[in-house]
Amino acid sequence: MVETITENIPEYVLFDMDNTLYDFHFAKMQSCEAVIRLAGAGEGLELFRYFMRGTHGFEHHDNIRDFMEDKGIFEQHLFEESCAVYEEVKIQSLALYPGVEETLRLLADTGVSMAIVTDAESNQAEKRLAATGVRDFFEGVMTPDRSGVRKPKPEIFHAAASILKCDVHEAWIVGDSPKREIEPGNMLGMTTAYAKYGDWIGIPYPRIKPDFTLQSFGDLQEIMHLKK
Repeated sequence: MVETITENIPEYVLFDMDNTLYDFHFAKMQSCEAVIRLAGAGEGLELFRYFMRGTHGFEHHDNIRDFMEDKGIFEQHLFEESCAVYEEVKIQSLALYPGVEETLRLLADTGVSMAIVTDAESNQAEKRLAATGVRDFFEGVMTPDRSGVRKPKPEIFHAAASILKCDVHEAWIVGDSPKREIEPGNMLGMTTAYAKYGDWIGIPYPRIKPDFTLQSFGDLQEIMHLKK
């Protein structure tokens, strides 16, 4: 039985995925370390920085290729094996933050409609949501390959809201990035909840002010007055 104080319960919530539902930074570092152990050269953080360059995209395996070529260790079979290990360890290392499953269940039991809006491509997003066991909480997943744009472009938020059959300003947005979720959410008239616990980059943006700041995912229960 869920008791609610309805004035603070949203009808619609859009969630970011990586570093909002689970620690994706940790999973990426674990997968980079696994590649390093296999390749026998370099350090995990060094490889991780290749993914951060923006040259090929944050998920693209060509970052591993570039790393290996720069280290002078590229061989096709090693590259292919490294990519497979990278993907396997990344998925295995995903773990929901405390309170995520319980809070999503409370929201679902309350009748809140939820969807994901992410910069991950569809195949990656679906794999991660399935691996963490939360896919069924969401009515849909909006990704760059489906919307044609990435955050913070407003079109991807409009497209995500359309999954829930609502206007974008009617929805909440919960995410760990001030620039990619909170700022566009504010501009679109959404209620914004900054997942500070997942912001591993930690660059301060004093002018970007969320409606709520979350120290943990479970803070949503108090903010929305959810009770078990």
